[in-house]
Amino acid sequence: MPVKPPSESRVTSSIKGRILSRHTVQHSGMTWLHYYIKTSDGPRLVKVPQAEYLCFCATKDLPRLQGLPQSAKLRIVDLPLKNFNCDPVTAIYASSLQVFRLVNRGAVDLGIPLFETDIRPEHRYLIERYIALDVEFIGQFEPQVQGHLASFTASRARKSAVDIRLKAISLDFECSMSGELYSVGLYAKETDDEYKKVIMVGSPNPSNRDNSSLSADQVDYIEWVADERGLILKLIDWFAEYDPDIIIGWAVVTFDLALVYRRAKLLGIALTLGRGGTVLSWKVADKYRPETLSLPGRVVLDGIDWLKAAFYRFDSFSLESVSRALLEEGKALPSGPKGILNRGEEITELFHQDKAALAHYNLTDSRLVWDVFKKAQLFEFALERSRLTGLELGRVGASVAAFNNLYLPHLHRAGFVAPAMATSQGLESPGGYVMNSIPGLYKHILVLDFKSLYPSIIRTFLIDPKGLVKGLSESEADNVDGFLGAKFSRDSPILPELIKTLSAHREEAKRENNAPLSQAIKIIMNSLYGVLGSRGCVFHDARLASSITLRGHQIMKQTRAWIEELGYQVIYGDTDSTFVWLGLDPEDTDVDKIGGGLVKTINAKWKNKLAKEMKLDSHLELEFECHYEQFFMPTLRGSTEGSKKRYVGAITNNEGELQLIFKGMEQVRSDWSPLARRIQEALYYRLFSKKDVMVFLQEVVNDLMQGKLDEELIFSKRLRRDIADYTAKSSPHVKAAKMMCDFSGSERFSKRGTKVEYLMTLNGAEPIQYRQSAIDYYYYLTKQLAPIAEPVLGLLNKRFSDIASKQMSLI
Repeated sequence: MPVKPPSESRVTSSIKGRILSRHTVQHSGMTWLHYYIKTSDGPRLVKVPQAEYLCFCATKDLPRLQGLPQSAKLRIVDLPLKNFNCDPVTAIYASSLQVFRLVNRGAVDLGIPLFETDIRPEHRYLIERYIALDVEFIGQFEPQVQGHLASFTASRARKSAVDIRLKAISLDFECSMSGELYSVGLYAKETDDEYKKVIMVGSPNPSNRDNSSLSADQVDYIEWVADERGLILKLIDWFAEYDPDIIIGWAVVTFDLALVYRRAKLLGIALTLGRGGTVLSWKVADKYRPETLSLPGRVVLDGIDWLKAAFYRFDSFSLESVSRALLEEGKALPSGPKGILNRGEEITELFHQDKAALAHYNLTDSRLVWDVFKKAQLFEFALERSRLTGLELGRVGASVAAFNNLYLPHLHRAGFVAPAMATSQGLESPGGYVMNSIPGLYKHILVLDFKSLYPSIIRTFLIDPKGLVKGLSESEADNVDGFLGAKFSRDSPILPELIKTLSAHREEAKRENNAPLSQAIKIIMNSLYGVLGSRGCVFHDARLASSITLRGHQIMKQTRAWIEELGYQVIYGDTDSTFVWLGLDPEDTDVDKIGGGLVKTINAKWKNKLAKEMKLDSHLELEFECHYEQFFMPTLRGSTEGSKKRYVGAITNNEGELQLIFKGMEQVRSDWSPLARRIQEALYYRLFSKKDVMVFLQEVVNDLMQGKLDEELIFSKRLRRDIADYTAKSSPHVKAAKMMCDFSGSERFSKRGTKVEYLMTLNGAEPIQYRQSAIDYYYYLTKQLAPIAEPVLGLLNKRFSDIASKQMSLI
């Protein structure tokens, strides 16, 4: 029988919280919006009744649309809105998804464009109210039913600000090679409060391994279950009791949650891991991706996805590689002689012979994920990104959706609806400006960088989708010229104002040392150009994107001209960076003073030029980025022409040590061998330190030919698609993967994402696990060492053949 809490009676009240998940559901013939939120009193389910699906059509097309059979079920409302052709539009509301889809299909058949059909009701409700992460709902508390989540029926909502801690857990499964669950590790740590649990199939057993240090019955964090069914049921009970708001892991959606879902389905278990006993499910069958996961009331954050979203870069995003790079600690299970591909067999061996060691390994993986999230501040970054963009907490990517969330409510209040599709008029915008370089070895190069160049261009030159529509119909005095015939209205531009607001928030975040917020804003601002340049965005128009990039070209060229008028030489420029050579003998000059003076002068010139010629306030800000004490710009291979996007510079760090910065060189490319990358760094270090290069290279060549460097010759690359989908089967890593399948008899090595480690042998690429042929040292000599050594040796008037002549003559 329903129980009415004394503090939650059915009178008009309000509830504040942080939105965890959003859903549109059909119930009793009505469309409801469900919002699971975390409040100061715990989780709550907020229901918004009588929701509708909304789109718009040009009013002139309405009579034809009303001829559709299902039009009788529509609610038609006249609103003071126009499309981008300045035609009046009418709002069309549907009470169910079925009717909405039928109307959309009918409109397509009739050739009638509909606007904003892709905005789901649960998102639109928040977007139109400027609600992002935190919310206040006004309505009534529902009588609580024993065992069910407390509910609230809302009639209104508004944005709010709350300070609520979300409860997280790191989750990791271990399983057999066939996918049968062995154990699940669960870990969390807040301040000094550490939570550890491993649910393990089986019972304590003495270890059969000589190197085991702990017996299973001595590990107090293990909870034993009889079998796989018991593990899943125990996990369901654990979720209900611990009740986490956030689940984190490594490939936690595509592996862990997909795995437990499949195993539960096989065993006929309803996987009720969501809030209020709701089930974990997938919106698209057999598509186990973050965007298809449905887990009401909980947020899932995958470590790999969020590191990439925060623009972290690693050679490999395996947990082992990332944790060693960030934490200087690796997994608890060392790879055997056959490497990581044999780890499945090792886990199975531990399950049967040393469950304590398996529990330790399982829990260590969970802890490493937690520590990576804390070290990289991914929890904070995810929260700030959601708060800024209105995207669901946990949703990665979705830059187009983020743009819509930010832009649409302002567009509607300005009297317009979004276009039905992108407009490009057969034209595409060019990329960023890349200057021809002047190759050579230099001393004292200054890098001057425009701060957030593209957002600054949008703000300065009033570039805006709505502004383009208005500007094309206004007088010259009321607009600003763009490119490809674009004209932008000076009247109340939306996008420049959004940039202004974001910029102010970022400066505040910097002052408060809020790195996650600052990084989130930077990424959002820089994505705005990419969205406008993407055909996947309905606001895409070549005139918009070109007015950004071509203005960038103009700015870079003019900046170079001004710098050279001041007596300095610009040797290279790339998108927003200008590389300035101070001259032959600047040893007695104050380099920092020169750099500061240059940016001050250029910024003043832009301010004066734009005010005088275009009556615009300049928000362009050139900064003194860095000073390379030594710098090398290579030529294109086999040419005297300077390269682009490739260079190496040397600076002295705070410890007084020489530090090298590589851009576009083999050193930063994962498709070169570890040997090539190590030797390249060592060569430039010796060059800039004026140490002997020839003797060092001779030693390397000798060691290579004697087989002393074999461990550094292994290439590592992942399959970007299934082998069957590759058109060029001659790619070395694809050939090696095919051999892995043939020799192992397993097709799992042919699947997308497989890590392929191989060597180049006398018979081509062969996987390290199944190598049959001798290593082709001459390949590494001529295709790996020679290309990276020749640019350095060329500066010394030497040739690689002078060192490797004996070996080269044998080719």
